[in-house]
Amino acid sequence: MKRGAVACGNKYTAQAACEIFEAGGNAFDAICAAAFAAGVCETALTSLGGGGFATVYPVKGKPMVYDFFVDTPGKGLSVRPSRLDFYTVTVQFPGSSQDFHVGLASVAVPGTLKGLLLLHQKLGKLPLKEVVSPAIRFAREGFEIDAFQAYCFKLLFPIFSSRPETASLFCPQGRPPQEGEVLRNPELADFLEAIPESIEDFYQGKIANKLAEIMKQAGGLLTAEDLATYAVHIREPLRYDFSEGILFTNPPPSFGGSMVCLSLKLFAKYFKGGDFLSAEHIKALAFTLVEVHELREKIIREDPFRALKLLKSSTRGTTHISTADAEGNLAALTMTFGEASGFVVPGTGIILNNIMGEDDLHPRGFFADPPGKRISSMMAPSITYIGERKIALGSGGSKRIRSAIFEVLVALAHFSLPAEVAVSAPRMHFDGETLQVEPGISKEQLAGFPYPVNFWSVKDLYFGGVHLVDDHFEGAGDERRAGIFRLV
Repeated sequence: MKRGAVACGNKYTAQAACEIFEAGGNAFDAICAAAFAAGVCETALTSLGGGGFATVYPVKGKPMVYDFFVDTPGKGLSVRPSRLDFYTVTVQFPGSSQDFHVGLASVAVPGTLKGLLLLHQKLGKLPLKEVVSPAIRFAREGFEIDAFQAYCFKLLFPIFSSRPETASLFCPQGRPPQEGEVLRNPELADFLEAIPESIEDFYQGKIANKLAEIMKQAGGLLTAEDLATYAVHIREPLRYDFSEGILFTNPPPSFGGSMVCLSLKLFAKYFKGGDFLSAEHIKALAFTLVEVHELREKIIREDPFRALKLLKSSTRGTTHISTADAEGNLAALTMTFGEASGFVVPGTGIILNNIMGEDDLHPRGFFADPPGKRISSMMAPSITYIGERKIALGSGGSKRIRSAIFEVLVALAHFSLPAEVAVSAPRMHFDGETLQVEPGISKEQLAGFPYPVNFWSVKDLYFGGVHLVDDHFEGAGDERRAGIFRLV
């Protein structure tokens, strides 16, 4: 008998979900277990000190979105510290370098812990201790670094080595951990074993007070009031009806879901028929990507307030998980920590986010927004109805999240492709100047396209990582981001 399915980007994250399905848990137990495990084992992509969103479809209810993304810090601060712990590190990518801002002042109010706790309380059926147990085991006994994690650690080594306590935890050999090496996090295991009390302590107890004091003394902005007043928002999803189905996705104040819906609408205008990966299909995708970008730029020029929402859309270190169970429940969850602040909360093993240090999220300048404001995001975990199928999906990938989800939805809805084919198919993204194109799409298919085209030689994590499952227990994990699909 099939009990459940999970798609994600890490074998330990998938294993946690499978163990919970085997124990009789539902899709919501499984996705919480997987998310806690991701916070342990996908350390170079996310942490429990960041934020995220979950779009859920309970079979005895209606789709909803759990918004546990980060807030701007600084509640109760009468005077900002004269010297902020806020500095630049340079990350060397294969083709270029990029500066990131880290330190204590880069930390936004984290929401993941509260979000997972509330999601489990509302929709889970197994005891919380059981749901967290796989993550506890991975943290205490260790988890093996895979090739994708090793690559990410190599990129982010300047951040993970920026503080001695952080380096000793994540780079114990004095270099980025390599594929096959084992990391352990015993303090995080202890923290998880004490849940839910430890989460309460994190937000309004000894941990919160100690963290706030460190921030005050060492140039951070996060306060005890920020932590105590942080709230998870349960929202009605954004619904978009199109000729092939219905999409439920992340609503404002985040913008990713809106841009996916707009992309689907524009594609219907451009696509007049043709086979999958035909010139007609590829050009319709390409012109859609361009027009969505141009509409975005127009809003930036004409409506600066809305532009803030559009610009606040580029969290980079993201991971996505999708689950489905035998009852018909589905869940899609995306979480991030930016690139990490470099700071680990003492006694917890939790590295905090640096989302206050992402310049594209703060177009008016760093620290310009008032405390307590929910920062927007491109993350768009979604549930879609296509024919007789209900599908949970989402992606990591910064600004490419909207492109990746849109292109997979087109493959599923317009061409009725199997999940693996839809996820694996070549993708494109228009960056404002150049159409970036994965292998599998030819110059002939884009003949006459009026913008420069850069043809990549390999598929790459740049183009996102879509992980999806459906209520027929079919699914796919994206090879671009170490994707795994498991069935129990």
